[in-house]
Amino acid sequence: MLLQADASQLEWRTILQLANDQVGIDEIIDGEDTHAKNQTAFDLPSRLISKIFLFRTIFRGSGWSFANDPDFMHVSTSSKFWDGMNEKFYKKYKGIDKCHEKWKDIIVSGRPIEGPMGRSWSIPMGRDYKGELKVPMTTLSNYPVQGTGADVMMMARIMAYKRIKRAGIDCKFRSTVHDSIVVDCHTKDLQALREIFDQVFYDLPLEIKKVFGYDWVVPMACECKYGINMKSMEKFE
Repeated sequence: MLLQADASQLEWRTILQLANDQVGIDEIIDGEDTHAKNQTAFDLPSRLISKIFLFRTIFRGSGWSFANDPDFMHVSTSSKFWDGMNEKFYKKYKGIDKCHEKWKDIIVSGRPIEGPMGRSWSIPMGRDYKGELKVPMTTLSNYPVQGTGADVMMMARIMAYKRIKRAGIDCKFRSTVHDSIVVDCHTKDLQALREIFDQVFYDLPLEIKKVFGYDWVVPMACECKYGINMKSMEKFE
C-alpha cells in the first residue's frame, strides 16, 4: 500500500514566512480559507480560480499572461483587468510586495539573495525586447521560495525517516518529488504513518529553529492519501 504526504500550500506558506506578511500569516494561524476569502475580496468567479490566481501571482504573473491563458480567459481577456487583480492582491499582502522590492534592490546591486537555511541565489539581470536591462521579477520571486521550500521538505523527509525507524514500522520511501513524500507500507500501518507525518509537519518550525537557528513562525501542515497505486489514491477520512 502507498501513503502520500503532501505539504499543504508549501509555496504560499514559504513566501509568507520569507516576507513576514502578517495578513497571510494570520489567515493561516486562524485556519481561514484564504482562497475563499480572496475569491470574495477580488471578485473572482470561483474558489479554484482564486487558488490558481494566488499561486501564479506570488511569482509575479503579469496581467498579459493571465489575459492570454486559456484557464483564465473565460474570466477576462483584458490585461488591464488582471493588472487590477494583481494590484488588489499586493495591496492586501503588502509584506510580499515589500519583500519582492527588497529582493529587486539586492539583485540590481549585484548581490545574491540569501535564504534562511544557507542557500543563496545569484540572479543575473535580464533584458527587455529593446535589449535594455530588466529585473527578472518572475525568476526573482520564484527561486527563493522554491529553494527554501525544498529545504523545508528535506527537513520533513529526514524527520519522518527517523521517526518511522524509531517506531519500528516496516516501510520504504519510494518518492520525494517537490512537496510530496511517498512511502510503501503495510495496510495495518497506514494510520500510524499518517499520525507520524502529521506530527512531523507540525514540528517543522521547532526543528528548523533547532538546526538553523531561524524562527519559522508560519504553521506547517500536510495532507495524506493512500492507495494501491498513484492513480487510485484516497484521502483519509
